[in-house]
Amino acid sequence: MTGRRAGAGRTVLLATPYFPPDTGGVEQYTWQLARQLRERHGYRVVVAATVGDGGAIGRHEADGLVVHRLPAPLRISRTRIGAGWRAALGALIREEQVDLVNAHAPVPLFADAAARACGPLPFVLTYHTGRMRKGDPLGTAVCSLYERTLLAGTVRRAGELICSSDYVRADLARLFAGRAVTVSPGVDLARFAPSPLPGEPRILFVGSLERATAYKGLPDLLRVLGELARRVPGVRLEVVGDGSAAAAHRRLAYRLGVAHLVRFSGRLTGDELVAAYRRSRVLALPTHYDSFPSVLVEAMACGRPVVSTRVGGIPSLVAEGESGLLADPGDLPALTTALAAVLTDDPLAGRLGAAGRRLAAAELSWERQADRTAEVFARALSRRRRRGVAVVAPYYPPKIGGVEGYAARVAGAVAADPGLRAAVITTNTAGRRTTVTVEDGLPVVRLGTWARLSNTPLSPLWPLQLPYWLRRLGIDVVSAHAPVPGLGDLAVALSGPRPTVLTYHAGSMAKGQRGVDQLIGGYERLVLPRLFARAGALVAVSPVSLAANRRGAVRIPPGVDTERFTPGPPAAERPPTVLYVGRMDRTSAWKGVPVLLTAFAQLADQPRARLRLVGDGDAVPELRAEAERLGVAGRVEFTGALTGAPLVAELQHAALLVLPSLSSAESFGMTLIEAMACATPVVGSRVGGIPHVVDDEVTGLLVEPGDPQALAAACRRLLTDAGTAERFGTAGRRHVVEHYAWPGLTRRYLALFRALSPA
Repeated sequence: MTGRRAGAGRTVLLATPYFPPDTGGVEQYTWQLARQLRERHGYRVVVAATVGDGGAIGRHEADGLVVHRLPAPLRISRTRIGAGWRAALGALIREEQVDLVNAHAPVPLFADAAARACGPLPFVLTYHTGRMRKGDPLGTAVCSLYERTLLAGTVRRAGELICSSDYVRADLARLFAGRAVTVSPGVDLARFAPSPLPGEPRILFVGSLERATAYKGLPDLLRVLGELARRVPGVRLEVVGDGSAAAAHRRLAYRLGVAHLVRFSGRLTGDELVAAYRRSRVLALPTHYDSFPSVLVEAMACGRPVVSTRVGGIPSLVAEGESGLLADPGDLPALTTALAAVLTDDPLAGRLGAAGRRLAAAELSWERQADRTAEVFARALSRRRRRGVAVVAPYYPPKIGGVEGYAARVAGAVAADPGLRAAVITTNTAGRRTTVTVEDGLPVVRLGTWARLSNTPLSPLWPLQLPYWLRRLGIDVVSAHAPVPGLGDLAVALSGPRPTVLTYHAGSMAKGQRGVDQLIGGYERLVLPRLFARAGALVAVSPVSLAANRRGAVRIPPGVDTERFTPGPPAAERPPTVLYVGRMDRTSAWKGVPVLLTAFAQLADQPRARLRLVGDGDAVPELRAEAERLGVAGRVEFTGALTGAPLVAELQHAALLVLPSLSSAESFGMTLIEAMACATPVVGSRVGGIPHVVDDEVTGLLVEPGDPQALAAACRRLLTDAGTAERFGTAGRRHVVEHYAWPGLTRRYLALFRALSPA
């Protein structure tokens, strides 16, 4: 935080199309923000808004705020439109001596006018919803055109971007290009305080009843009320809100025969609204589209369970079964069941309500949200911005592999650093289309793949796309990962003036195929040295990486999450399972899985032993056939690819893990340190980077590559000697904790990025 009174002496203009007495989420957000910025951070707050029904044009002062109401004589749907906004906003910016402009969208035109009126002043854009969808194709097309043109220009002008939920960031990932932070709506915890749940089965709906907000789902709620009345005697529904569709909702209630069960209370604010929450047992919002509805936050703060839908940002707010219940939009039977459960099950309702209050108190107070906004304002005022780091890798999770996991860790460390921004550029393994998503809070650009050469994705468009996305993402440092030729190489070559960190993950990529190896050899002799020289910093992940012996190269090996990969049972209590984890592609034949099958077939004296092959690839059918041929198919299990807890469980309960690689293409062997972290003894080939990871006779055993007899003997020893297996496992865990824990490794990356691009 920048300090409680960081805004003292500064004037901020909040440009918002709607402001109280208008009602709605944006209105409450801006009013609460204005109050907190003034009281908590010392800002002088000026508000520019359109004039609503019955309002007065001009300058007004109330509650310590200066509010300018601009005329809006034209209205399309709910959008107020007026001429001369840009000039009027420019005049009041000069008149009020504004230091920073914070515009609120997505209602078109008002925020756009503010962006163009502020001139050189710092400009922050706060965006409150995802893509604007209308019920008709023409309206949707117009909104889409606006988002691609006028709004895109407003986004480019913004020094900082705020979104009201992670869903908004994800829904408009291409537009915001990874630059936005999330500051969700908050709640006044003192006003919206918890109270005992009433016994009466009263449902509350709070929302706009405008025709333009029909997606809020009140008709669905009215349609399930009859069935609820049969299941829950005495059930009642209170509707809080007003608008152009209010009469239509009343008529629908009469047609459905439930009008006597519904109370339309109109628009309520302040203490009257709080009283409505308190007399209800559950808040229902069966919306078909929403971002981060403030009514859910208010209900949770009051200790009321909520029933809503799996749309927009709601699943990120309501933990299903913990702080509320969710149904799919339009699924009336599921909505009925969820409401009936909360209305009739006192322990369930109490547990959900208490969990919601805890979440609101811990994460969603307006004080906390204002503090986070003030941090963004301070950064904009100081002209400081977080330095952008693009992690460019040929593959990225959910694809499984060492490079993928390593790149994800680097990206995650950058994202966690308050002075840096992370973005990922990788390939789309599913087709030619480029996609932009937000994954684990990170913007991920997946460039379309047009062709594949062996395991290498390629596209003729990448030389054009990479510079474009580096600009769009506001990148200052490029962190490129190789050895798969193509994307990482282009990232280094096309980074322009941006410094680059090139991480090289492998030794020679030779495949043992003469023609292919000639091409690879030419690439490694002629292209790689130029790339290494071009990089601002060079990282080798192991001593056998082709970058390891270059002058100035630093060594940062892959790491492991030692809090997730933890020791399993003692060796004597583990089943006799030999485990392999890795790719099973034809292009990865150097992994040596057929050698492992041959070695396992020689363990006939260990009839209880099982071989589990964890992974996937196009060579699996051939490996199954080989197991059949060797007569061990009944003892070999193909699990498919595993991640997360299932993978950890496999490593924790195996008697040993084997990595039978055949060539120096195995520059490290990530699965080795994951197994060692689980106190599982390992067997590896004496090839590539494996001897630098496995200390023979200390943390595991090493055998010559391609020697099934030696591999079988090593497996037999660990399967039959629990004391040795336990000793190796303990030593391996200790070694990993000391040398391969991720936090220490990623700190070295962050230091490189800061050194190359100081703030």
